[in-house]
Parts: sequence; structure tokens; C-alpha cells
Amino acid sequence: MEFFSFFFILGIIGSGVMVVSALNPVLSIFWLVLVFINSAVFFLLLGIDFLALMFLLIYVGAIAILFLFVIMLLNLTDYPPVLKREVDMTNYIPIGFIIGIFFFSEIASSGLLLGSFQIENWDLSFPWFLISYHNIEALGQILYVSCFCLFLLASFILLVAMMGVIVLTQETESLSKKQDLFFQINR
Repeated sequence: MEFFSFFFILGIIGSGVMVVSALNPVLSIFWLVLVFINSAVFFLLLGIDFLALMFLLIYVGAIAILFLFVIMLLNLTDYPPVLKREVDMTNYIPIGFIIGIFFFSEIASSGLLLGSFQIENWDLSFPWFLISYHNIEALGQILYVSCFCLFLLASFILLVAMMGVIVLTQETESLSKKQDLFFQINR
């Protein structure tokens, strides 16, 4: 179990490095999707299936696809990096290393790595009917039974937004050639 978790942690770190080092923005988005999928599997191994499901639905299903649509809409793949010459990214390594050490030291000082972080008191002062369910079942009860109108409204708004993006990215040129009779007669 620990081997698999370390495997997915290394996959998250490696994919994260590839997100910022890829020069093609589409490839960067695909590496970002791989980061989110590795994170979701890691959360599944930890037993936090709600967070894993949210990573897949929100980050992979919505945000990464939105980024991909924006890149396709802006057509960024046609433009080479900085005036048709390759960019040397090695001068950013020292500042990235310093920022990484700063974040790692903050995480290490909080006690999360050593396991000293514990929640002492869970005070649930009222009996909640969803406690008897597993967390995914509780989410389903809330979304599909209690708040189904809001859930359908949100899905309709996302459908309209997706249709708008598809309409905006369509080519407006006609594929068939048309003759201009006035131009041909006046030759």
C-alpha cells in the first residue's frame, strides 16, 4: 500500500514538473490532467473518496477542459515561443528551487509530515441523518434528492456554456465555393 502511494506521489511531482516545463500549452494541459488523475488515485488510496471524486469531476472534468477550450479558442499552438526562437528556461531553476524549499519547509514545520497533526474534538451537537451513510451516498442524497432542482439548473448552465464555446470555435467560412456572377460578367 505504501509503495503505491509513493508511486502516485512521484507521479504527481513528475507531472507537475512537466506542466511548468512543457513549451506547448496543449501538452501542459494534458500533464495537468495527469496530475489531477494521480492526485485522485492517491486520495482513493488514502480512503478520501469524496475528495478524489471532486478532483475528477471539478478539476479534470471542468477546469482542465475549460483551459483546453480557451487554448483552442485563442489558437496558441500556432505561435512559436518568443519571436521564433527557443526559450532557455534554465535561468528559472534557482528561483523555483528556492520557492520549493520554502513551501516544503512550511509543510514540514506544520507537523503534517511527522504525523503530529490531530483533531482532538469532534463536537456534533445534533444528530444528523446523513451520518449513517458513506460520504458518497450522503453526497448523492443531498444532490439528487434534496437539491435536485439546483443540480439540474447548474448542469443546464454548464451545457449552455459548453454549447457557447463550441459555437465560438466553429469556423465561419463556407466550404463550398460560390461564384460571383456580377464579377464574372464585368470582366
